[in-house]
Amino acid sequence: MSASPAALDVLMHRRSDRHFADRPLEPGVAEALFEAFRWAPSSNNRQPWRLLVAESPEAVRAYDEALSEGNRAWATVAPLKLVLVGNPSEQPDRDGLQCFMLDCGLALENLLVQGCAMGLTAHAMVGWDAAKVIAGFSIPEPMRPVALIAVGYRGRVEDLAPAVREKDLRPRTRRPIDEIVVRDRFAAK
Repeated sequence: MSASPAALDVLMHRRSDRHFADRPLEPGVAEALFEAFRWAPSSNNRQPWRLLVAESPEAVRAYDEALSEGNRAWATVAPLKLVLVGNPSEQPDRDGLQCFMLDCGLALENLLVQGCAMGLTAHAMVGWDAAKVIAGFSIPEPMRPVALIAVGYRGRVEDLAPAVREKDLRPRTRRPIDEIVVRDRFAAK
């Protein structure tokens, strides 16, 4: 069975842009993203993820203050601010591997692809302060923040600061397949 051209198309055109329109999401948009997130695969169907939505002024402030300086320059405009939280106790480590992280990544990708298919900008970030996220959202042990996600309608790239604008205007590239696919084993160097 081959991949649907529509599915491949959305994957090839998905971007992690940083320009957001300064307007709220229409009713039902966030729920569609949450539904896509919910239907991600997970090992033994354990679903060790939670999606925290920053809605109140206090939660939005906690989200914005936890961002790195670089992300704060653009992500604060996004109308939907999410914290992906994983629960390692719901998907225990195996042979030293943090299995819950793979499951959380799969759920995140579902959300990002759904956002792209809906014409949204959805940008996952690793530039944030974990201690501030845990304290600001009262995340209980053993749960751990995995990613912060900014979502909204596309804005004008011209409204970004020059250094950020440059990032969004770069062509989206990927390594060639023959550089990333290894057959049988890695060659000795």
